Amino acid sequence: MHSTTRLSPASALLLTLGTLVWIGCSDSPIEPRSAAGTLAPRFAAMSDEVQRAIAAQERHNAKLLAIPGVVGTAVGILPNGKAGVRVFVKDADVNVPGFVDDVAVATEVTGQIVVLSDPTLRARPAPIGYSVGHPAITAGTMGALVRDAASQLFVLSNNHVLANQNDAVIGDPMLQPGPFDGGTAADQIGTLAAFQAINFSGGNNTIDAAIARVTNPVDVSNSTPIDDGYGLPNGKIFGDANDDRVFDDKASLLGLNVQKYGRTTKLTHGQITGINGTISVCYEVLFIFCVKSATFVDQLIIGSGTFSGGGDSGSLIVTDDANRNPVGLLFAGGSTSTIANRIDLVLNRFGVSVDGSNPQPPAPVTDIAITGVSAPATVTSGATVTVAVTVRNVGNQNVAASFNVTLADNTAGTTIGTQPVNGLTAGAATTLNFSWNTTGATTGAHTLAASHNFADDNAANNSASTSSTVGAASAAIHVGDLDGMTSVSGSTWAATVEVTVHDANHSPLNGATVVGTWAGAGSLASDTCTTGELGGNGTCVFLAPGLSLKAKKSVSFTVSSVTMTGKTYQSSANHDPDGSSNGTTIKVNRP
Repeated sequence: MHSTTRLSPASALLLTLGTLVWIGCSDSPIEPRSAAGTLAPRFAAMSDEVQRAIAAQERHNAKLLAIPGVVGTAVGILPNGKAGVRVFVKDADVNVPGFVDDVAVATEVTGQIVVLSDPTLRARPAPIGYSVGHPAITAGTMGALVRDAASQLFVLSNNHVLANQNDAVIGDPMLQPGPFDGGTAADQIGTLAAFQAINFSGGNNTIDAAIARVTNPVDVSNSTPIDDGYGLPNGKIFGDANDDRVFDDKASLLGLNVQKYGRTTKLTHGQITGINGTISVCYEVLFIFCVKSATFVDQLIIGSGTFSGGGDSGSLIVTDDANRNPVGLLFAGGSTSTIANRIDLVLNRFGVSVDGSNPQPPAPVTDIAITGVSAPATVTSGATVTVAVTVRNVGNQNVAASFNVTLADNTAGTTIGTQPVNGLTAGAATTLNFSWNTTGATTGAHTLAASHNFADDNAANNSASTSSTVGAASAAIHVGDLDGMTSVSGSTWAATVEVTVHDANHSPLNGATVVGTWAGAGSLASDTCTTGELGGNGTCVFLAPGLSLKAKKSVSFTVSSVTMTGKTYQSSANHDPDGSSNGTTIKVNRP
């Protein structure tokens, strides 16, 4: 929730909508709080009932989400005290069935689930919970400090806070405070190190998360503010008795009392009232319409309209007790609920642990991760573009062996390329540049996935992907270069002009017929040529011979037309990279 990516009129409107969504909401009446930080006693005995509700929810999810006005579902405890399916709706007029299979359904009016923003302060060292953001977004929350197996320090927050909804590149600055709070280049405290790309093309997401490498550890604190925060989070996640870094029993999260500290609403308390949530989250609003959304699955629902507000995105959610075990990463919300990613999925994606109290002792970890895939958001069919893949050794063991990194176009089912990496020491990273030739690619979104073939201790981060949309190739052609040359023979000289024709992607184009006119060259000058003749690549030549050395100081040549079947000549796009002409007319001086 809580940060939008563009300082535009639409973003300003989103801030206004955010105010309408969050002000005036009260705690959810679905379930009373249990003793601080404990699972409500009667929930603990309901595991089988909860599992039946999850099964019913997942069987009927597609139909429920297809109902106009439904923005999400989750499993929770209904007012009758039974486990059931909760359905989140935009308004009270949405018609939802009362049962799925034999499991009861309860509706809750949340309004649109959105990402939002709001202002706060600069601090050094910056406590967790303070304003942070990518230069292109408004502002979000610095959720926690995390460390990888090599003890390198990072800030954890959301993709839409640190990575600008997939539009950032690895190495982009992290500002504290975020730009909406006055942050500038002088406030940089780190650089983007890795992010999980968000699928905006209809696929399922589990996390909206990113990490940024801290430039100087003295600029940050691993605790919330001393005066009004909850203190230091635990280095051990909730409900992980076997230390495998995964929740032992997802059902045990139901009824758990939690707390968070965020940049807008600061310290708040709530309760997890839904698990296994499937939520449609709006990332950009134009007027009252959502124009960019993503679907998230396996989400946690905190049933309180006052638990979070615009700008709290990225906040770490911990248990509301003395242990303060991490539970979730806050990223979205509506008028009655907050949505959070499971913290175990977030931490395992990046191979990191929360830097807090009671950390787990370091163990030897061999872990090579694909930490980023960066490609242009849009590509014209036929263009060749660069896709950057960042690979990092996030383990604490040096890797001497070579391994391969492969980039594939999963949409087309093709391999773009494979490149070797000759080992990486602990903490080291390298960026590989792949050339993606989109000739013949279908129009629409393409998922570009990078993976490596090194067998390590954590397969969860062995691959990463991004999305790039291929647009239809333009039929426009233009002159991409004009070059003039001269030669002398006795008392005469000759002018030669070489014309290069480009397609819409600025690639040389053979087979185009060029017609031109000479000024002052006489009747012997040629006026037509075809690109590719005489062995040229997108080029052809015009000749003006027999020019008097005494009488002719210069001649000019002008391209009149360029024609080719199925193509349109766009003279306004003509250009000359060396500046010797305007791309349409060139003057050739006597030698």
